[in-house]
Amino acid sequence: MEERLSCHPLAGSKTGEYFVSDDGKVTVPAFMFNPETLKGIRADLAIYKWKSPDFLLATYPMNGTHFMWEVMTMLLNGSADNVTQPKEVVMIDLSPVEKSEEIIPLPRVLNTHYRIDVLPAEFRKGKTVVVVRNPKDACVSMYYHEKNLSSKLGPVFAALANITFDDFIQEYMYSKDLPYGSYFDYTEYMWSLRDEPNILIVFYEDLKLKPAEVIQKVNEFMGTNRSPELVQQIAEATDIKKMRKAKEEAKSSEEMMKMSEQLQIKDLDPKDMKGLITQLYRKGEIGDWKIHFTVAQNEEFDAVLAAWKGGKDIAFTY
Repeated sequence: MEERLSCHPLAGSKTGEYFVSDDGKVTVPAFMFNPETLKGIRADLAIYKWKSPDFLLATYPMNGTHFMWEVMTMLLNGSADNVTQPKEVVMIDLSPVEKSEEIIPLPRVLNTHYRIDVLPAEFRKGKTVVVVRNPKDACVSMYYHEKNLSSKLGPVFAALANITFDDFIQEYMYSKDLPYGSYFDYTEYMWSLRDEPNILIVFYEDLKLKPAEVIQKVNEFMGTNRSPELVQQIAEATDIKKMRKAKEEAKSSEEMMKMSEQLQIKDLDPKDMKGLITQLYRKGEIGDWKIHFTVAQNEEFDAVLAAWKGGKDIAFTY
């Protein structure tokens, strides 16, 4: 695939900020709200010691992170009650992980969009769940996610407001310079870990189509030993409409205020943070790409997929 430079405001070529693997062979552009926050995150990650009760959830953006985080947190809680705390509180990309314990005590489901080989070795010690979503739906979902960011998070992200879907899809297919790097590189690497005993890879589409079956696999992997009845209740409670409603109805803004402070996002009202989070629960549908891709875009995307050697044995559902 021909690599193209990105016009994304947080492209690695613009920020100069990267996460790098131990051997220096893998370089991934960092995501950041501002340099000071990223500096604190890096410092915290470098000294953090993994806490054995915790789990890690690793996904490329818009591959089902919120969906699986709710599932795993419900399994840890032993309850199908919707989780009112925002997932972002325990997202190690966004705020120093030590501070997250002030809001969500152990055990927790820490989460990240970075591929795990560019994280410190401590974050490869625990059990990790990986969610993989078909790249066409993930591309559409990411487009709307970034447009939403442009309306909430200040001048840096405002540059995303006018990007067309045609321009976005070109970047998605060909650029490695995007925050978190290329979907294709990320997915190929994480898929290569599928036989590791501390890694469980699930497909987003399976989680949608047969949730109880997939949740039971996660239950067994985590060792939470929840009953079939609770697994079924969690499957019903994590319907996207129910999760969105639960986030909209969450009464307390304390977590949002703490999160805004940790991210050092100035002039962001907790209500705006809450609104941004609820926007993440957009559709979650399989096949949404079919009403967005033109025939020409789909043909070009299929050509990219055909040339992607590392994805040939991944059975995507479109």
